[in-house]
Amino acid sequence: MLSQRTLPLLLVLLLGFITFGETKPNVVFIIIDDLNDMPYQPEGKPLVPTPNIDRLKAQGVTFTNAHTNDPLCAPSRASMIFGLYPQTTSLYWFENWKDNGIYRESISLHDNLRQGGYGVYGTGKIYHGSQNGLFDEFGHYGDVGPWPWDGQSENFRLPHPQQLYLYEGDDADIDYKWEHVFGPLSEVPVWPADPPNGIPGYTGWRLFGKPWQYVNDDDRDPLADELGAEWSAAVIQRKHEKPYALFVGLIRTHTPLYAPKKYFDRFPLNSIELPAVDPNDLNDVSRALGNEELYGFRRYKMLMKHESKGLFRRWLQAYMACVSFVDDQVGTILDAVESSQQRDNTIIFFTSDHGFHVGEKNFLYKGSLWEPSTRVPLIISGVPGGAKGATSDQPVSLIDIYPTFNELLGLNSNPNAETNGYELEGHSLGPLIKDPKNGEWSGPDVAITTIPGKNHMQHQIYEGTLYPHFSVRGKRWRYSLASDGGEELYDHKNDPFEWRNLANNSEYSVVKANLKSQLVGLRDGDRWQSLGTLDMWNSSGAGIAQKQGEIRIADRSRSELSTAANFDHFEFEMDIKMEAKTRLGIVYREGSHPKIESPKSGSAAAEHSAFHFGEWNRYRFRVHYGRHQLWINNRYVSDEVKEHVGNAGPITIKRASGGGELRIRKARIRKL
Repeated sequence: MLSQRTLPLLLVLLLGFITFGETKPNVVFIIIDDLNDMPYQPEGKPLVPTPNIDRLKAQGVTFTNAHTNDPLCAPSRASMIFGLYPQTTSLYWFENWKDNGIYRESISLHDNLRQGGYGVYGTGKIYHGSQNGLFDEFGHYGDVGPWPWDGQSENFRLPHPQQLYLYEGDDADIDYKWEHVFGPLSEVPVWPADPPNGIPGYTGWRLFGKPWQYVNDDDRDPLADELGAEWSAAVIQRKHEKPYALFVGLIRTHTPLYAPKKYFDRFPLNSIELPAVDPNDLNDVSRALGNEELYGFRRYKMLMKHESKGLFRRWLQAYMACVSFVDDQVGTILDAVESSQQRDNTIIFFTSDHGFHVGEKNFLYKGSLWEPSTRVPLIISGVPGGAKGATSDQPVSLIDIYPTFNELLGLNSNPNAETNGYELEGHSLGPLIKDPKNGEWSGPDVAITTIPGKNHMQHQIYEGTLYPHFSVRGKRWRYSLASDGGEELYDHKNDPFEWRNLANNSEYSVVKANLKSQLVGLRDGDRWQSLGTLDMWNSSGAGIAQKQGEIRIADRSRSELSTAANFDHFEFEMDIKMEAKTRLGIVYREGSHPKIESPKSGSAAAEHSAFHFGEWNRYRFRVHYGRHQLWINNRYVSDEVKEHVGNAGPITIKRASGGGELRIRKARIRKL
C-alpha cells in the first residue's frame, strides 16, 4: 500500500508528465552541408574553435561515433528525412528523390510532424534540390555562392577567373570546375573581356542571379546562410499557436569555399597544422575504393601539383574559415532560442549530411567509406531529462534521426503503415540521450554506410561502374566490403587514422567474419526470399532438374523456368552459367518477349560487365514502376525509365536463341 507521503510525490510527477505531454516541445534542427568532425577538435586535423557548437555540447549529448548512411548530399538527406536506407530505396547517387517510387509513397519526417500537430518551417538546404511546397513556410534558398560571372553566361556556377590555372594540362577534363576554387570574398573576381568569343567581362560577385555587393567585410550584402540564420531567429522569436519544427540548412562548408576575410584571418597560414598522413597509406587499400582516378583523389592531386603556390594549405585555411563562419550562424540561432519564451521547451538537433576529407588518404572530397567521409557531428540538446555535457560512443547514424523525433515528440512511429508499408529502419536515440553510457539501445552494434560505384570523373557515362560498396563502423572496428569483393578492416583502438588494413591478416579473421555478417544483414534487410529450389518455380518442357545446389535447364527446345508467384515491383538476383552459343532471355511482368538478354560475345555490354561465357555471371535487376536497372557481375549495364509499366507477372528464364545448357544458382528476390 502507498503511504500518505508517497501519494503527493507521485501526483506531482504525474502532473509534470501530463503538462509536458500537453505542451509538446518545439524543435530546431540544424544541418550543415559537407561539415566533417572538425567541431569535435579531433586529433590529426587542424584545430578550429567552434564556441557556439561547444555551447550545444555543454547543453546536451554529443554522439562521437555518428555516421552518414551515404556520404553524398542527395542520398544522405533523402535517407534521413524518410528513414529508409539507400539500399532499400536504391537511391545512392545525385538523383531527385521525387522520382523514386518508394520515396514517393513514403511519409516524410516533415509530413509526420504536420500530422502530429506541428507547424513545419524550413530555410536553406534541407532536401537536395527544390524545397518548393515542402514546408508550411520557407525562408531563403541555400545558394552556395556568391559567384563570379563573365557578363553573359547563363551558367551561374562559374569558377573564380583568377584560379583558372587549376584546370590546365591533365586537369582540363575535371568536372564541376566551380567547386574547386576558394578564397576570401575580398578577392573580388575580375572576369576579363573576350570580345571575339562574345564575353563582355564582369567585375564583382553575383548571388541569387543578381549582383551581390562587396566593398569590405563591414559593407557587403548578406550571404545565404546569414539570411537563413536571421530568418530562423525571427521564426523562433514569434508567438506560435502550435508547436513548431524549424529546419535550418546551412551550406557554407559546401564548396566553393568562399567566406568573409575576417574568418580567414583567424587562421594564419603558418599556424595551420596539416592533417596527419601516412605516405604508404594507399598501399593496402581495396582496389575499388582506392582507385586514384576517383574524384576525391583527383581533387587532391590537382592542388598538390601547384605546390609552389601553397594551394593545399590555403585550401585548408578556406575550409577552416567556412567552419568558423558556420559556427557564427549557429550562434545567431542559439541566441534566439535562449532569449525566447520557449527556451526551456525547445529541443535542438545539430548535424551534417556527411563528412569531408581534408587530405587524409590523399583525398579531398566526400564520397568515400573512410572515417573522414562517413563521420558526422551529431549533438542533441534540450530534451527533458536528457544528459548535459555528455558523450556517447555508441555507433549510430542519420537513419536514427526520424525515429528519435517520433519518440521525443510523440509522433506516429509507423508512418508508412497506410501507404507502402515500409517500416522506418532506424532506432530512437532517446535512451542514449537520457543515459549516454548505459541507455538501452535497440539498434544494431554497427552503423552502415554505402557509396555508389558511380563517380564524378566519369562525365555522366556510367556503364561498367561497380555496384555500390558498403562499410560498417562499430565501437572499435571498421569493416568495408567493395562490390568487387575487396575488403578493408581497421582497428580504431590502435589505428585511429585507418592506415593499416588488416583484412588479409588471419589473426583477425573472426573479427572480420562477424563484421561481414552484420554488414550483409544490414545491407540486405529481411525482405529477400530464396528462389534456390525448384519448388519455387514452374517448369515447362523437359530436362529441368536440380543438381548440386543448381537448377539446370537442359538443351531442349521450349524448356523454360517461371517463378510460381507473380511480381510487380521487385529486385532479383541470380548466378547463371551458359555457353557462348547460348543467348539467355529473361521475361518479367506481363508479356512473352525477353526484357533482358545476355550480352553478345565481344559486345560493349559484355565488356562493361566483364561477362564470361562458360563461367558464373551474377545478374541483378531492379524493377520499380517504369524504372528498370540492370547490373551484371556487379557492374552497371543499363538504367531505363519506360512509360508503359505493365501488370505483375512471373519471372521467366529461357533461351532467347541458340542451344546449350543453362545453369542457375543463388537465385533470390525481394518485393519492393
